[in-house]
Amino acid sequence: MITRVPVLISGGGIAGLTAALLLRREGVYPVLVEKHAGVSPQPKARRFNPRSTEVFRLLGLAAEVAEASAPLASFTEVLTGPTLATAQVRDMSGTMRQRRLQQARIPELSPGPNVLCPQVVLEPILRRAAGERGVSLRPGTELVSFAQDDDGVTALLKPADGEPYELTADYLIAADGARSSVRTALGITRSGHGHLADNLDLYFRADLTDLAREKPFNLCEIDNPVASGAFLSVNGTDRWLFSTADFPEAHTLGDGDWHDLLRIVIGIPDLDVELLSRSPWESAMRVADRFRDGRVFLVGDAAHMMPPMAAAGANTAVADAANLAWKLAAVLAGQAAPALLDTYHTERHPAGYAIAEASSTVRGHVGDMLAAYTKPDARHDDLLATMFGTQYSEGAFVPDGRGPAPVDHYAPAGRPGTRVPHAWLDAEKSTVDFAGPGLTMLTGPDNGRWIAEADRLGLRLVSVPHQDWLAEVCLPADGALLLRPDVIVAWHSASGIPLAEALPRVLGTAAIPA
Repeated sequence: MITRVPVLISGGGIAGLTAALLLRREGVYPVLVEKHAGVSPQPKARRFNPRSTEVFRLLGLAAEVAEASAPLASFTEVLTGPTLATAQVRDMSGTMRQRRLQQARIPELSPGPNVLCPQVVLEPILRRAAGERGVSLRPGTELVSFAQDDDGVTALLKPADGEPYELTADYLIAADGARSSVRTALGITRSGHGHLADNLDLYFRADLTDLAREKPFNLCEIDNPVASGAFLSVNGTDRWLFSTADFPEAHTLGDGDWHDLLRIVIGIPDLDVELLSRSPWESAMRVADRFRDGRVFLVGDAAHMMPPMAAAGANTAVADAANLAWKLAAVLAGQAAPALLDTYHTERHPAGYAIAEASSTVRGHVGDMLAAYTKPDARHDDLLATMFGTQYSEGAFVPDGRGPAPVDHYAPAGRPGTRVPHAWLDAEKSTVDFAGPGLTMLTGPDNGRWIAEADRLGLRLVSVPHQDWLAEVCLPADGALLLRPDVIVAWHSASGIPLAEALPRVLGTAAIPA
């Protein structure tokens, strides 16, 4: 068994598997351990936004994710009522209508769709792809303990059916969830609003095909004397989730009690119901004060625990993985200095904290969150600016002096530290698709002065003749920008800083000789 590896990943959920796949895309062979042998018994995350599906697209998994999410593609309605059977489409407030109009613009801004794809469906796709691409997957194996020094991280691993063994890695990624044992062992404190509510998810089987055909819903708020909460669609036919916070003594109830309760809130007294699992969970905001400790990095819920109001937890985890993977790969390949790894915390901590805080504006269960989110006087940030407009104030990029992008609408204009705007270059290729492996130069059509420079610096060069896109990113025909593998602009020729000077500033290396 290999005892020395470049990256060890603890945790085989969305965060860990995405990190593993992105590392493989950059040429790194990681080992991933997950203490559970199978996938989660709960649906968990369901909504993956275009920024996440852009990552799946870069990984070559767009078609599989599209197929997996197809059963819920038409499940867009938001319902409300005392039971699911009597629930009606919620009247749209002005805010909701505005958000629907903004959502309709998403295809203009991204090649990736907004999908409903429950984690129990997505996770096997990622796990299968990781195994096929050379990730060493070790399900049923627990990270028992670890120690780090200047040379690496030595971990004690315990398979469920075998003897413990040691493995040494250059770096360790902790993707082991909100109760992260790695974070605890490092003594990393957390900040935020803390505890918000105790909740219970009931994952159940019931054939509601006919009911769902009449009103295909994504979410249904339930206000019933027996139980309040919300129904969530899992597969649109016979798999559903009911989330509530009304049963602090839930451990005293048996399956029969839950079957009766579900029949009441569904509104079909003789319905055949099977409880698949019940899972208590805490709604809370807790963000790690450090995302890096030496050779160890926190991603996903290990770094930032947040309520599900904005469906942001798993999407933020995917963004963490995309930010970290290319940096680890560049350092391991000797293309970047270890100092580049400091920018993971610099960039992702403010972003993770802001997203967690925005998700924590409402206390209570999913139904409470839904009611608050859709009420007529609800105030929301611009959806498109929130989804696509994340910008880093400092990190692995060279500012061009233009100052921050607006926050009330989406207009990044190719600023370093922001996501590169999308434009279709043909029927299948987007500008976003040129991100990685490694750094890429995107130039205007008059790129003669950049060809030799890109070759000398070891950069891939792509000419973009799309005039509207060039105007959007403020590039003249002979301009260029540097694109990171996580779709973030690292440098813009309008800065006036030579690329040969900018590149070492991005990578934290010594200056490149002229």
